[in-house]
Amino acid sequence: MSGVTNRQGGKSYLPKVLFLSGVGTGFPPSGHRGGTMDGKRSAASAEGIRTLYQQMGPVLAANVVNGGLVVAALWGRVDLSTLLAWGGVLATISLVRAALWGRYLASRPAESDLPVWGCRFTLGSVVSAVVWGASAILFVRPDDPISLVLMAFVLGGMAAGAMTALGSYPPAYYLYLGISVLPMVGRLLSFGDRVSLTMGGMLMLFVVCMVVIGRNYRLSLTRRVQLARQNAMLLANMEEQIRQRTADLQASNSRLREEVAERRRAEAALETARAEAERANKAKSRFLAAASHDLRQPMQAMFLFCRTLRNHLADRRGREALVMLERGLDILKNLLDSLLDVSRLDVNVIHPEKRRFALRPVIEEIAASFRPIAASKGLAIRIAQMDELLVESDRNLLGRILRNLVENAVRYTEQGGIEVGARLAGATARIEVRDSGIGIPADQLEWIFEEFHQVDNPERDKARGLGLGLSIVQRLATILGHRVDVRSEPGKGSVFAIEVPGRRFDECGAETAGGALDETASGHGRMVVLVDDDAMVLLGLRSLFQGWGYEVVIAGSTDEACGHLQNAGMTPALVIADYRLRSGRVGSEAIERIRAIYGRPVPGIILTGDTGIEFSHDGAEPGFRVVHKPVTSHQLADVVEELIGRA
Repeated sequence: MSGVTNRQGGKSYLPKVLFLSGVGTGFPPSGHRGGTMDGKRSAASAEGIRTLYQQMGPVLAANVVNGGLVVAALWGRVDLSTLLAWGGVLATISLVRAALWGRYLASRPAESDLPVWGCRFTLGSVVSAVVWGASAILFVRPDDPISLVLMAFVLGGMAAGAMTALGSYPPAYYLYLGISVLPMVGRLLSFGDRVSLTMGGMLMLFVVCMVVIGRNYRLSLTRRVQLARQNAMLLANMEEQIRQRTADLQASNSRLREEVAERRRAEAALETARAEAERANKAKSRFLAAASHDLRQPMQAMFLFCRTLRNHLADRRGREALVMLERGLDILKNLLDSLLDVSRLDVNVIHPEKRRFALRPVIEEIAASFRPIAASKGLAIRIAQMDELLVESDRNLLGRILRNLVENAVRYTEQGGIEVGARLAGATARIEVRDSGIGIPADQLEWIFEEFHQVDNPERDKARGLGLGLSIVQRLATILGHRVDVRSEPGKGSVFAIEVPGRRFDECGAETAGGALDETASGHGRMVVLVDDDAMVLLGLRSLFQGWGYEVVIAGSTDEACGHLQNAGMTPALVIADYRLRSGRVGSEAIERIRAIYGRPVPGIILTGDTGIEFSHDGAEPGFRVVHKPVTSHQLADVVEELIGRA
């Protein structure tokens, strides 16, 4: 139900009139207010509509109770059939409005849908006001002062009560006030005697006062919404201010280092500034580390459900839309990972797990993920002819390095393309990412690996990244013990290379590198236990593992998981638990208790969005793996295959 329709099937004029007169927003129309004022009006209107439905219970109760009292008081004083008909109409309208209230509570509408609900409420208030206004015409007679006083008292009281119930939304309030009370004013004035004229004038003055009070109430609500928006803007600017302050402090440190030989007295100031910069940087890292868990939880659920949804979409356009959604999630994940990787690097909680694996699948996966983005710019991503190589590194961290290099190449290349390849030089595999982009001036080469430094982006356009990609590349390479170098010529392009221990595939005999888990039927009926207190993530994991062929046991806590396993009838092949559970419990405890039940080291994976130092050693025991959210289905498949294969 989106509004009243006319007989020809078109929309009624009522919503349009309400909108053009300011009813849709709660403000009078104006032709010279800017976008900021539109935002304030929209927020205030949404808050007012929510308040309407919060007050709807007392409003309906007041209508029913007062209507019943009016019928009881006028019984025998007015025509009985008219009185009963009036009461029946009022009761019917109250039932319809109660049904509308129930639909609102059940649907929980988004803010964009609230104007429609505001119009529906206003329409109900108008119909109710018509019934109450008609009571003055039907029941008030000049020869019956009791009915006159009664209806004046009831209508005045209802109008005063409407201030509290409807004042948050002017369209409903003003229309109800005018339609319910003004007929009584007209009725009194029509009697012509001095007392009636005086009462009519007093009632009209009462209406004017209620309009003024309602306007002041609305202005107070608007100011409150405006203050809330200002607070939100201040919070949104906090991170940018921290980054700017850190950059300013680093610049001050550089100037002080140049003057230290001539200004001995500046040494103390230099140390103070350096300490403050370090504190600011650690504060930023602690903030990002603490926020990572809450940020990663909903994104993790979206990754899992996108992967599950792929198997249920037969429509081509639906699958194309899902692909675009997954690409958008990948971009969002990369931005979040860039920020949180810096915090994890700052607090030294990244510990590489090196093993031997095939290089080509990693390169092919990265190239495939960036080809649609490159194609949108008219670029091609090509994999150079290369030997089949095995490299020794941390697969996830090396993949992160190469992904950042390819992403950087796509961002700064406008024509031509990008080529990714590798060649063996002795016992070292040299992996190169070549582009035909803008290139890097010689005086910028020593700065490109610094945080927030970007070539040819002085305006700090966020659409061109945050300037963290190459900084993360350098720091991850240092952790892995790999060397990174760059060659570039402005206007012709750049070549970024990373050197990794490696050898040809055929030199390794029967040794294998490990591949991706067969996601179509890899479970073979084995049982996996999933423990997470976030329902979205838990259901997403269940769908993913059921799609892989596993028997799945899910639980929101350690005790619940152990209870389910008492009657499971089989031993789990794997336990996956979120690190932070309810009541201060942790996922490693769940794995240990399940191991104790079966008396053997069941493999366990800890999923976490935390990056704090206090967590970094909790899962170091053999048979544990710590995986940071958000993790894609391919990444999780690799970890599952490694643990189950090792077991």
